[in-house]
Amino acid sequence: MAGLTAMPRWLLVIAIGSFLLLGLVLSDSFAWLGAFFLLLVAAFLGWLLALSWPLLSGGRRFIRLLVVLALIGLAFYKVTGRL
Repeated sequence: MAGLTAMPRWLLVIAIGSFLLLGLVLSDSFAWLGAFFLLLVAAFLGWLLALSWPLLSGGRRFIRLLVVLALIGLAFYKVTGRL
């Protein structure tokens, strides 16, 4: 956590956005790498969800959990070659 607060905020946004873009774009023989990037984004968002869980209402928890699960599902489809 101390490392995240020490780096510039824009760097984290650019990194997560780049991982998401690469995860969605990479296909064919690099689909496994795209799935890896999607799982990295899902892990980061899941970590943020776990940190904010006590403060969120039921609807907000559901939507954020749905986003994390959707990223995991996309990564699964990338690895199996269906996407």
